[in-house]
Amino acid sequence: IGVAPDAQWIGCRNMEQGWGSPSTYIECFEWFLAPTDLNGENADPSQAPHVINNSWGCPDIEGCNQSNWAVMEEVVNNLKAAGTVVVVSAGNSGSDCESVSTPAAIFENSFSVGATNDEDLITNFSSRGPVSVDGSNRTKPDISAPGRSIRSCVPGGGYASFSGTSMAGPHVAGVVALIISANPDLAGEVETIECIIEQTAIAKTTSQNCGGIDGTSIPNNTYGYGRIDALAAVTAAIDGSICSPSSTEQVDLVDSPLLVYPNPASGSFTLELLNSDGGTFELLDVGGKRLLDKVISSSQTQINVGFLAPGTYLYKWVDNAGVWTGKINLQ
Repeated sequence: IGVAPDAQWIGCRNMEQGWGSPSTYIECFEWFLAPTDLNGENADPSQAPHVINNSWGCPDIEGCNQSNWAVMEEVVNNLKAAGTVVVVSAGNSGSDCESVSTPAAIFENSFSVGATNDEDLITNFSSRGPVSVDGSNRTKPDISAPGRSIRSCVPGGGYASFSGTSMAGPHVAGVVALIISANPDLAGEVETIECIIEQTAIAKTTSQNCGGIDGTSIPNNTYGYGRIDALAAVTAAIDGSICSPSSTEQVDLVDSPLLVYPNPASGSFTLELLNSDGGTFELLDVGGKRLLDKVISSSQTQINVGFLAPGTYLYKWVDNAGVWTGKINLQ
């Protein structure tokens, strides 16, 4: 209650008695892309929301499987390309690794959210990455937010407390609304908005190592980039000093399928994958110590990495076409 109380709201029912299907989920995604009137006519993309909250998962029993995941992912990709932040609850199948396992949380362009408790620690139920069901091994969740004993409204005008990543996701959707309210120029700039939320989050680490990613790394497969900080995100949105394309400098090697955009002010950088079927990105310090070893799938186009001390870093990109190396300078 109260994350962004003045935000305007629309909704689409994608389930009947708690059960959905790929077609019903896709139907709502399409409606959000261009909402219609109550007769299903006069679709108007100008009425599309800046952010949508998805507190559902589509398991095998509902008909979601590898044969149709690509179609659902394409819809998510289209929403993001159209300027909508797709916030998705990571799921409540923790605390084991590889428990982010159903659409839409598994997709690269879903902004997947884990749940923290009142001690600012990950909840035992919050699903963890990496995503193994599709072979991508991508890091999930992307971010975490409060999801234990969260006060919310219930039918009939009352209030109650609930737990789950379904309570964490709306916190993130609310922060998106606050960011756009603070800086309307960011409306539709999904990558920048997500980057701001990630880079201003309270970094959270863990002793749990999932998918070969050390729990002390940022991001990790338990918290993602950490727990959201709404005030810091709004301040950064107004200030514009981080995650702004104008504050980046491209680092590229000839014929490399990977672009690296450092953002010295925030100690972060963005990777942009060009013509490649995916590969492995390694980050090392000048002494050769490996700081990051990340598998990036062909479906990923950009990934933000941050929270590095000032200095010079070495990177290596390996894919089926060869090996490329380069330097990243963060002041």
